[in-house]
Amino acid sequence: MITITGAEGSSEYQAAILVKNALEASWPGVAATPREVDDIRIAVSTKLSGYQVQDIDVVLAGRLSKPRMFKPLRVIRGSSGNKLNTRPIMVESFVVAIEVKDHDDRGVRIMDDQVEVRYSRGGPLQWKSATDQNVKQMHALKTYLSDMHVDVFARRCMVFPSLGSISAPSAVAGAFNGHQLMSAIAASSPLLERRGQGLLSAGDKETIEKALAAPIFKKAIPTRLDRERMDRLAAKNPAIDGIIDTLGDGTVFLRGFAGTGKTVLLLQAAWKLFRMEGKRTLVLTYNHALAADMRRLMSLASIPSSVQAGGIRVGTVMSFLYTWFSKLGLLGDGPLDFSRYPELCAEALELIKAGAVTRDDIEAIIYDDPDFFDFDQVFVDEGQDWPSGETALLKALYDPTRLCVADGVDQLVRGARANWRAGLPRDKRSTLPLGKCLRLKRNLSLFVSEVARETGSAWEAEPNPAAGGGRIIILNTPYAQAAGLHERLVGDLRSDGNDCVDMLVCVPPDGVVGDGSRRSSLVGREMTSWGQEFWDGVDPTARSDFPRGPDQVRIVQYASCRGLEGWTVVLDGFDRFLEEMFEAKISSGLDASEEEGFVDLEKAAQGEAWRWGLIALTRPIDTLVIQLDDPGGRFGTQVLEAARKFPDFVEILDD
Repeated sequence: MITITGAEGSSEYQAAILVKNALEASWPGVAATPREVDDIRIAVSTKLSGYQVQDIDVVLAGRLSKPRMFKPLRVIRGSSGNKLNTRPIMVESFVVAIEVKDHDDRGVRIMDDQVEVRYSRGGPLQWKSATDQNVKQMHALKTYLSDMHVDVFARRCMVFPSLGSISAPSAVAGAFNGHQLMSAIAASSPLLERRGQGLLSAGDKETIEKALAAPIFKKAIPTRLDRERMDRLAAKNPAIDGIIDTLGDGTVFLRGFAGTGKTVLLLQAAWKLFRMEGKRTLVLTYNHALAADMRRLMSLASIPSSVQAGGIRVGTVMSFLYTWFSKLGLLGDGPLDFSRYPELCAEALELIKAGAVTRDDIEAIIYDDPDFFDFDQVFVDEGQDWPSGETALLKALYDPTRLCVADGVDQLVRGARANWRAGLPRDKRSTLPLGKCLRLKRNLSLFVSEVARETGSAWEAEPNPAAGGGRIIILNTPYAQAAGLHERLVGDLRSDGNDCVDMLVCVPPDGVVGDGSRRSSLVGREMTSWGQEFWDGVDPTARSDFPRGPDQVRIVQYASCRGLEGWTVVLDGFDRFLEEMFEAKISSGLDASEEEGFVDLEKAAQGEAWRWGLIALTRPIDTLVIQLDDPGGRFGTQVLEAARKFPDFVEILDD
């Protein structure tokens, strides 16, 4: 059986059809055999979340119950170094990263064993190694599977549909057949040998079965809420034009409280720049769970991120800057020491300021690795939380007039407020205030406003009159014991046209347990007994990919929830989490500015706890479930006082 998953109509999808047809013609019947006999899967426009190469045009993987053969049409060597061209090659299994290039004869050249293609994004024409890109894709694919404890021997191949022929060993031209395709794949690395005959194998049967079960081969099905989010990307919004008009002349700041649509506006502007001008934007966040969520949206909307196509690349700031540190020669050969991160930011900035690293040096690094460094714009999410070393370094690496910064009001969780405006002339910066609450339905907005008023927290946003409704459920027993409520919430989700992936569950640190290198949530373990699928975003390995199935409830820690949203949001152990934030502030004490202002420590701790609390409370669109461990405690009392003022849309469950 041969199956293709991915968005239809693209050049990559057409190439996948060529691959399928070539294999079917060379191996008659392979497309019609049951999956347990022959299982060949082709994933189109695959996105790998969090890896240096995030886009792979086509991933081909297969497991054959009995070896199939192909006639070698390239020089193919075995692990012994011998040529294996005199006998047919046996094929048992394969995992292949395929790069598709639509360049014509004028845009392709062969330099030794390298295939180079011509590209330009608003600048002079340049030649880029398609071979190097394909090698990086292969390693990214292998690493992706390895992170899921699936170790395969991956291979690579390049497809040039617009060429009549190509001489490069690991490439095929447009009218290729199965023998040519498999020869190009086999030529990328030496083969195994079995009694003098070549054998193409990516691993044992059990390993290949695990590879074929990887999420990249599952079709991502958008829910109604996903479709609304994709529609929002293309929606007309005068604010987007304000951003685009300023970029190139100054830095743009989007300023607003949680729920006012800063992240969406960033993505809308990046989307329009791609659609109208083919530009490429880097969106940076420090939140891994948010990065995975944005990449899921990019995948569903089939938005590319490559140098040639343009589009949107989503990255985490620390990973991005560590790659710069490596290029600047600041990292040794040993394991990364993340405790040195602030020091490395300062060292890199000092090199640039002192002239040891010039603008020409920076441009040379960008030129040598455009996939990772070459962007028309850099958009920063939750910019108010960036340490000064990060902000200054990013402005030194990229022209500040290419920056757009989302600035959340009073949403600090990493330290003092960042000063992005330092060194920027007033006429080179533009602030766009966002005052309307766009995420929360009206009732939720009223509740959050009341909580903010009662607790003295800063959250002011005008309710959206076009989004009426919304409900709140206060649960005074553990959510892990509320299987009936969960079933009701899932039923309500689906009756509203949504699905389980539109539910977000936030858990406190003590709701997470470790098992070796893996981590899991206690509520997720309980969901397993309910038969509920879930994406456990508390685990770093899980966060290396995004949830691809609509039946997966998303679970994250509170510290990772900022920027995320859900139609239904469950705040498990909400008061317990606030208590932890309160105690953490008590332990750390007052900072210098608080001491100078004679701030009361307990009041400061309350403010710190509710700063986090307001971030969590502003994640839902329609339904908010707040689970309290101690309804009579410090924070449980405050939640219930606000809740009892809205009996029309607040439901309190004691058992």
